[in-house]
Amino acid sequence: MQRLQGATLGLWSSFTPVPQYAFATLNLKQLKQRMKSVGSIRKITKAMKMVAASKMKQDVQRLENGKHFGIRSIQDLFAQETYLQKKQLTFKINKTLIVPITSDKGLCGGINSSIIRETRSIVRQNRNAYKLFLVGEKSLGALQRAFPELLTQAITAIQTPINFANSSSIAHQIQLNVTEDIDQISVIFNQFKNVVQQVVKRVDLLNRKNFIAQFRLVTKYDTAEPEKEFVQNYMYEYYVATAFYHAMLNNFASETSSRMNAMENASKNAGEMLDKLTLEYNKVRQAKITVELCEIISGASAV
Repeated sequence: MQRLQGATLGLWSSFTPVPQYAFATLNLKQLKQRMKSVGSIRKITKAMKMVAASKMKQDVQRLENGKHFGIRSIQDLFAQETYLQKKQLTFKINKTLIVPITSDKGLCGGINSSIIRETRSIVRQNRNAYKLFLVGEKSLGALQRAFPELLTQAITAIQTPINFANSSSIAHQIQLNVTEDIDQISVIFNQFKNVVQQVVKRVDLLNRKNFIAQFRLVTKYDTAEPEKEFVQNYMYEYYVATAFYHAMLNNFASETSSRMNAMENASKNAGEMLDKLTLEYNKVRQAKITVELCEIISGASAV
Protein backbone atom coordinates (compact mmCIF):
# COMPACT_ATOMS: atom_id res chain seq x y z
CA MET A 1 0.00 0.00 0.00
CA GLN A 2 2.84 2.34 0.78
CA ARG A 3 4.51 1.50 -2.53
CA LEU A 4 1.23 2.05 -4.35
CA GLN A 5 0.90 5.46 -2.72
CA GLY A 6 4.43 6.34 -3.77
CA ALA A 7 3.66 5.21 -7.29
CA THR A 8 0.53 7.32 -7.24
CA LEU A 9 2.52 10.34 -6.11
CA GLY A 10 5.09 9.64 -8.80
CA LEU A 11 2.38 9.52 -11.44
CA TRP A 12 0.88 12.77 -10.13
CA SER A 13 4.25 14.51 -10.16
CA SER A 14 4.85 13.38 -13.72
CA PHE A 15 1.36 14.50 -14.73
CA THR A 16 1.48 18.07 -13.44
CA PRO A 17 4.37 19.36 -15.65
CA VAL A 18 2.64 18.25 -18.88
CA PRO A 19 1.05 21.65 -19.69
CA GLN A 20 4.37 23.38 -19.03
CA TYR A 21 6.13 20.86 -21.29
CA ALA A 22 3.62 21.48 -24.10
CA PHE A 23 4.00 25.27 -23.70
CA ALA A 24 7.78 24.96 -23.83
CA THR A 25 7.51 22.95 -27.05
CA LEU A 26 5.24 25.62 -28.54
CA ASN A 27 7.67 28.35 -27.54
CA LEU A 28 10.57 26.50 -29.10
CA LYS A 29 8.71 26.23 -32.39
CA GLN A 30 7.75 29.91 -32.39
CA LEU A 31 11.27 31.01 -31.46
CA LYS A 32 12.76 28.85 -34.19
CA GLN A 33 10.46 30.43 -36.79
CA ARG A 34 11.23 33.92 -35.49
CA MET A 35 14.97 33.25 -35.60
CA LYS A 36 14.64 32.03 -39.17
CA SER A 37 12.67 35.12 -40.28
CA VAL A 38 15.07 37.53 -38.53
CA GLY A 39 18.02 35.74 -40.11
CA SER A 40 16.43 36.07 -43.56
CA ILE A 41 15.79 39.79 -43.00
CA ARG A 42 19.40 40.22 -41.92
CA LYS A 43 20.62 38.62 -45.16
CA ILE A 44 18.35 40.93 -47.21
CA THR A 45 19.50 44.09 -45.42
CA LYS A 46 23.15 43.11 -45.82
CA ALA A 47 22.62 42.60 -49.55
CA MET A 48 20.77 45.93 -49.84
CA LYS A 49 23.60 47.66 -48.00
CA MET A 50 26.15 46.30 -50.48
CA VAL A 51 24.02 47.40 -53.45
CA ALA A 52 23.48 50.85 -51.92
CA ALA A 53 27.22 51.22 -51.24
CA SER A 54 28.00 50.43 -54.88
CA LYS A 55 25.39 52.92 -56.14
CA MET A 56 26.50 55.56 -53.64
CA LYS A 57 30.05 55.43 -54.94
CA GLN A 58 28.79 56.09 -58.48
CA ASP A 59 26.39 58.85 -57.38
CA VAL A 60 29.05 60.62 -55.32
CA GLN A 61 31.47 60.43 -58.27
CA ARG A 62 28.75 61.84 -60.52
CA LEU A 63 28.18 64.65 -58.03
CA GLU A 64 31.89 65.44 -57.89
CA ASN A 65 32.06 65.60 -61.68
CA GLY A 66 28.94 67.72 -62.15
CA LYS A 67 28.61 69.90 -59.05
CA HIS A 68 30.44 72.83 -60.69
CA PHE A 69 28.68 72.52 -64.06
CA GLY A 70 27.04 75.88 -64.71
CA ILE A 71 26.25 76.44 -61.04
CA ARG A 72 26.07 80.15 -60.18
CA SER A 73 27.36 81.10 -63.63
CA ILE A 74 24.39 83.40 -64.25
CA GLN A 75 24.58 84.80 -60.71
CA ASP A 76 28.27 85.55 -61.23
CA LEU A 77 27.46 87.24 -64.52
CA PHE A 78 24.97 89.51 -62.72
CA ALA A 79 27.44 90.15 -59.87
CA GLN A 80 30.17 91.32 -62.30
CA GLU A 81 27.82 93.73 -64.06
CA THR A 82 28.52 97.11 -62.43
CA TYR A 83 25.50 98.85 -63.96
CA LEU A 84 23.17 96.13 -62.69
CA GLN A 85 24.67 96.35 -59.21
CA LYS A 86 24.07 100.09 -59.13
CA LYS A 87 20.40 99.56 -59.98
CA GLN A 88 19.90 97.03 -57.18
CA LEU A 89 16.61 95.66 -58.47
CA THR A 90 14.23 94.19 -55.90
CA PHE A 91 11.13 92.13 -56.65
CA LYS A 92 8.05 91.66 -54.53
CA ILE A 93 7.30 87.98 -53.89
CA ASN A 94 3.56 87.28 -53.68
CA LYS A 95 3.41 83.62 -54.69
CA THR A 96 6.07 80.88 -54.80
CA LEU A 97 6.20 77.57 -56.63
CA ILE A 98 7.79 75.05 -54.24
CA VAL A 99 9.59 72.06 -55.78
CA PRO A 100 10.39 69.43 -53.10
CA ILE A 101 12.68 66.67 -54.40
CA THR A 102 12.28 63.23 -52.82
CA SER A 103 13.04 59.66 -53.88
CA ASP A 104 10.72 57.20 -55.60
CA LYS A 105 11.69 54.39 -53.22
CA GLY A 106 11.81 54.12 -49.45
CA LEU A 107 14.13 52.39 -46.97
CA CYS A 108 16.53 55.33 -47.05
CA GLY A 109 16.34 56.79 -43.57
CA GLY A 110 14.77 60.16 -42.85
CA ILE A 111 15.80 62.18 -45.91
CA ASN A 112 12.32 62.11 -47.45
CA SER A 113 10.52 62.93 -44.20
CA SER A 114 12.85 65.91 -43.60
CA ILE A 115 11.96 67.34 -47.04
CA ILE A 116 8.25 66.77 -46.42
CA ARG A 117 8.40 68.39 -42.96
CA GLU A 118 10.22 71.42 -44.39
CA THR A 119 7.65 71.78 -47.18
CA ARG A 120 4.72 71.48 -44.78
CA SER A 121 6.16 74.04 -42.38
CA ILE A 122 6.60 76.54 -45.24
CA VAL A 123 3.19 76.03 -46.83
CA ARG A 124 1.25 76.15 -43.54
CA GLN A 125 2.44 79.71 -42.92
CA ASN A 126 0.22 80.93 -45.77
CA ARG A 127 -1.42 78.38 -48.09
CA ASN A 128 -2.50 81.08 -50.55
CA ALA A 129 1.10 82.15 -51.19
CA TYR A 130 2.34 78.79 -52.51
CA LYS A 131 1.93 76.21 -55.25
CA LEU A 132 3.50 72.75 -55.37
CA PHE A 133 5.37 70.92 -58.12
CA LEU A 134 6.29 67.50 -56.68
CA VAL A 135 9.29 65.44 -57.74
CA GLY A 136 9.40 61.85 -56.46
CA GLU A 137 6.85 59.26 -55.37
CA LYS A 138 7.36 59.92 -51.64
CA SER A 139 6.50 63.62 -51.85
CA LEU A 140 3.41 62.80 -53.92
CA GLY A 141 2.15 60.28 -51.38
CA ALA A 142 2.76 62.60 -48.42
CA LEU A 143 1.62 65.98 -49.80
CA GLN A 144 -1.11 65.14 -52.31
CA ARG A 145 -3.78 64.58 -49.66
CA ALA A 146 -2.61 67.42 -47.39
CA PHE A 147 -2.52 70.13 -50.10
CA PRO A 148 -4.63 68.93 -53.06
CA GLU A 149 -5.60 72.43 -54.20
CA LEU A 150 -1.97 73.57 -54.37
CA LEU A 151 -0.67 70.70 -56.50
CA THR A 152 0.10 71.69 -60.10
CA GLN A 153 2.00 68.63 -61.35
CA ALA A 154 4.00 65.66 -60.06
CA ILE A 155 6.81 63.72 -61.71
CA THR A 156 7.67 60.21 -60.52
CA ALA A 157 9.66 57.17 -61.76
CA ILE A 158 12.66 59.31 -62.68
CA GLN A 159 15.20 57.56 -64.85
CA THR A 160 18.51 56.77 -63.18
CA PRO A 161 21.38 57.51 -63.27
CA ILE A 162 20.52 61.19 -63.37
CA ASN A 163 22.04 63.31 -66.12
CA PHE A 164 21.68 66.84 -67.42
CA ALA A 165 19.28 65.80 -70.20
CA ASN A 166 16.54 64.31 -67.99
CA SER A 167 17.00 66.89 -65.20
CA SER A 168 16.72 69.76 -67.71
CA SER A 169 13.54 68.19 -69.13
CA ILE A 170 12.05 68.20 -65.61
CA ALA A 171 13.23 71.80 -65.20
CA HIS A 172 11.41 72.65 -68.44
CA GLN A 173 8.20 71.17 -67.03
CA ILE A 174 8.68 73.30 -63.93
CA GLN A 175 8.96 76.42 -66.09
CA LEU A 176 5.75 75.51 -67.91
CA ASN A 177 3.93 75.47 -64.55
CA VAL A 178 5.15 78.95 -63.60
CA THR A 179 2.08 81.07 -64.27
CA GLU A 180 1.97 84.87 -64.30
CA ASP A 181 1.03 85.06 -60.61
CA ILE A 182 4.10 83.06 -59.50
CA ASP A 183 7.08 85.29 -58.70
CA GLN A 184 9.62 82.75 -57.48
CA ILE A 185 10.64 79.08 -57.69
CA SER A 186 11.95 77.40 -54.53
CA VAL A 187 13.72 74.05 -54.88
CA ILE A 188 13.99 72.04 -51.64
CA PHE A 189 16.45 69.12 -51.63
CA ASN A 190 18.98 67.22 -49.51
CA GLN A 191 22.48 68.61 -49.87
CA PHE A 192 25.15 65.92 -49.64
CA LYS A 193 27.81 66.78 -47.06
CA ASN A 194 29.38 63.37 -46.48
CA VAL A 195 28.33 59.74 -46.15
CA VAL A 196 26.69 60.26 -42.75
CA GLN A 197 25.44 63.85 -43.06
CA GLN A 198 22.87 65.40 -45.38
CA VAL A 199 21.19 68.76 -44.78
CA VAL A 200 17.97 70.20 -46.18
CA LYS A 201 18.66 73.14 -48.48
CA ARG A 202 16.36 75.62 -50.21
CA VAL A 203 17.39 77.41 -53.41
CA ASP A 204 15.26 80.33 -54.63
CA LEU A 205 15.11 81.08 -58.37
CA LEU A 206 13.64 84.06 -60.22
CA ASN A 207 10.70 83.65 -62.54
CA ARG A 208 11.20 84.43 -66.24
CA LYS A 209 9.77 87.95 -66.06
CA ASN A 210 12.04 89.08 -63.21
CA PHE A 211 15.05 87.34 -64.73
CA ILE A 212 14.59 89.13 -68.06
CA ALA A 213 14.15 92.44 -66.21
CA GLN A 214 17.60 91.90 -64.69
CA PHE A 215 19.19 90.54 -67.85
CA ARG A 216 18.17 93.60 -69.87
CA LEU A 217 20.51 95.67 -67.71
CA VAL A 218 23.50 93.50 -68.67
CA THR A 219 25.67 95.41 -71.16
CA LYS A 220 29.11 93.85 -70.80
CA TYR A 221 28.38 90.85 -73.06
CA ASP A 222 26.41 92.59 -75.82
CA THR A 223 29.21 92.19 -78.37
CA ALA A 224 29.55 88.47 -77.68
CA GLU A 225 25.80 87.83 -77.75
CA PRO A 226 24.12 90.27 -80.14
CA GLU A 227 20.63 88.71 -80.22
CA LYS A 228 19.50 89.67 -76.76
CA GLU A 229 15.87 88.57 -77.17
CA PHE A 230 17.03 85.04 -77.92
CA VAL A 231 19.82 85.03 -75.37
CA GLN A 232 17.74 86.11 -72.39
CA ASN A 233 15.31 83.19 -72.83
CA TYR A 234 18.16 80.78 -73.46
CA MET A 235 20.02 82.01 -70.39
CA TYR A 236 16.93 81.68 -68.22
CA GLU A 237 16.41 78.05 -69.21
CA TYR A 238 20.09 77.40 -68.56
CA TYR A 239 19.82 79.18 -65.20
CA VAL A 240 16.92 77.00 -64.01
CA ALA A 241 18.24 73.75 -65.54
CA THR A 242 21.70 73.98 -63.96
CA ALA A 243 20.27 74.81 -60.52
CA PHE A 244 17.86 71.88 -60.73
CA TYR A 245 20.59 69.53 -62.04
CA HIS A 246 22.78 70.46 -59.09
CA ALA A 247 19.87 69.78 -56.69
CA MET A 248 19.15 66.39 -58.27
CA LEU A 249 22.79 65.30 -58.07
CA ASN A 250 22.91 66.17 -54.38
CA ASN A 251 19.60 64.48 -53.64
CA PHE A 252 20.49 61.21 -55.40
CA ALA A 253 23.85 61.02 -53.60
CA SER A 254 22.08 61.73 -50.29
CA GLU A 255 19.48 59.06 -51.00
CA THR A 256 21.95 56.24 -51.70
CA SER A 257 24.22 57.16 -48.77
CA SER A 258 21.23 57.34 -46.39
CA ARG A 259 19.96 53.99 -47.69
CA MET A 260 23.36 52.42 -47.09
CA ASN A 261 23.41 53.72 -43.50
CA ALA A 262 19.81 52.62 -42.91
CA MET A 263 20.51 49.10 -44.14
CA GLU A 264 23.67 48.93 -42.04
CA ASN A 265 21.69 49.90 -38.93
CA ALA A 266 18.95 47.41 -39.86
CA SER A 267 21.52 44.61 -40.20
CA LYS A 268 23.02 45.54 -36.84
CA ASN A 269 19.60 45.58 -35.15
CA ALA A 270 18.68 42.25 -36.75
CA GLY A 271 21.93 40.75 -35.45
CA GLU A 272 21.20 41.97 -31.92
CA MET A 273 17.65 40.65 -32.10
CA LEU A 274 18.93 37.29 -33.36
CA ASP A 275 21.35 37.07 -30.43
CA LYS A 276 18.52 37.73 -27.95
CA LEU A 277 16.27 35.18 -29.64
CA THR A 278 19.06 32.60 -29.59
CA LEU A 279 19.59 33.20 -25.88
CA GLU A 280 15.85 32.86 -25.22
CA TYR A 281 15.72 29.73 -27.36
CA ASN A 282 18.53 28.15 -25.36
CA LYS A 283 16.78 29.05 -22.08
CA VAL A 284 13.52 27.44 -23.20
CA ARG A 285 15.36 24.36 -24.52
CA GLN A 286 17.24 24.03 -21.24
CA ALA A 287 13.97 24.34 -19.32
CA LYS A 288 12.48 21.57 -21.45
CA ILE A 289 15.47 19.33 -20.74
CA THR A 290 15.17 20.07 -17.01
CA VAL A 291 11.47 19.11 -17.02
CA GLU A 292 12.26 15.85 -18.78
CA LEU A 293 15.00 15.06 -16.26
CA CYS A 294 12.60 15.77 -13.39
CA GLU A 295 10.07 13.37 -14.92
CA ILE A 296 12.71 10.64 -15.26
CA ILE A 297 13.89 11.13 -11.67
CA SER A 298 10.29 11.17 -10.37
CA GLY A 299 9.51 7.96 -12.25
CA ALA A 300 12.70 6.28 -10.94
CA SER A 301 11.84 7.31 -7.38
CA ALA A 302 8.34 5.91 -7.74
CA VAL A 303 9.71 2.58 -8.89
